[in-house]
Amino acid sequence: MVAFRPLEPSHTAGVRLHSIRIHVRDHKLRELAIAGRTLEAHYGGFVLSQSKKGTSEARRLALDVSYGQAAREGRIAGRAARLYERGPEPPPGDIDGRSPSVVTWSDADMFFLIASTEMSSDDLLDVARSLYNPVSST
Repeated sequence: MVAFRPLEPSHTAGVRLHSIRIHVRDHKLRELAIAGRTLEAHYGGFVLSQSKKGTSEARRLALDVSYGQAAREGRIAGRAARLYERGPEPPPGDIDGRSPSVVTWSDADMFFLIASTEMSSDDLLDVARSLYNPVSST
């Protein structure tokens, strides 16, 4: 279904995997080649998205594209990352809703994004780091 081996977090902030979605069409409903597909793993409190984009595009998506306000810099397994905190609680009836906290980074030709409307960017950073460093069960 995808042209890469997905990474699985060992730390999931106490929530379990609910579903996996593979995007087989783009925003214009054109079918994507296997190499261009995105995998989304939906855990109760966050979503982990992984896609193979090519080195320069993965880096651009992770470090140049804005996913919120006031990005902070971070590191995930030695790789540059961007962290965006959750937006404020919206007023009742606001159709836009709350902007999520987001963590993005690239690893060679892979682009990663973790987002949540419930968890802080620091919590998401722990999940992201666990993709590379298994959490001890002791």
